[in-house]
Amino acid sequence: MKFLNLYFLGLILIVCAAPVTSVAQSLEERARETLEKNKAALVVVTVQSSLEAKTTGEPLPARAQQRRTLGVTIGDDGLIVVSNSAIDASVGLEGQQAQLGEDVVSIQSAKSVFQSVEISYGDTTLLSGKVVRQDEGADVAFIMPDQSEAETLGKKFEFVDLSKFAATAQAADQVIGLSRASGVYGYMPIMTVGRITGVFKSDRTYFVTEAGTAQGIPIFTMDGNPVGVTVVRIIDGKPSGVLGTLSAGSIQIMANLAREAAE
Repeated sequence: MKFLNLYFLGLILIVCAAPVTSVAQSLEERARETLEKNKAALVVVTVQSSLEAKTTGEPLPARAQQRRTLGVTIGDDGLIVVSNSAIDASVGLEGQQAQLGEDVVSIQSAKSVFQSVEISYGDTTLLSGKVVRQDEGADVAFIMPDQSEAETLGKKFEFVDLSKFAATAQAADQVIGLSRASGVYGYMPIMTVGRITGVFKSDRTYFVTEAGTAQGIPIFTMDGNPVGVTVVRIIDGKPSGVLGTLSAGSIQIMANLAREAAE
């Protein structure tokens, strides 16, 4: 009888353990499907600008800047969202000190004059673009690709639909972060799977996640719904160096304002 009890106990353990492997495989498959579905919406944006600053003395000489960052296409019109501080070198410079000749001066104001924007779509397509709106406090900027160039090339924009945002996402949920690797790996699409470790709600909602490891990374639930896009928290007008995923709902509202500005 003892042998039979042990035998049945073994069967129970096997039956209970079997679904765990199945669930783990299912999560991996969902992550791969999310990457496959959204990889064409991931773009590499290169921005050329001139950094200008006024000081307590003479203005600083203009400095040429080049910034390259990840962007996410969020509409069939090609509108792209990026982390603003990733393209704008002027963010947080006000109040900083600078060397001007032999003098030390304080920067009273600074701005980036955008000169060119190049968008690479990972399929050999390159389009020019324009920064149409910036929200420095939210660390979000929007770029509209040149519609005439897109039409000439017959470019159809694949995009992340923010209207399907995950309104119920909460701490401990598993999430997927999508990005592109560096040029060393040909900017191939990549992913990271992690969890939401916290939700911060103030005037905007931010998700702290294990998958949002760099600016511009979009975060998705395991069902493939967008949670938001990773940005830098701006505190008192200065980049904190701390990342957070701004909710897709907030970005959608700002995107509509960007479209109005682009008209």
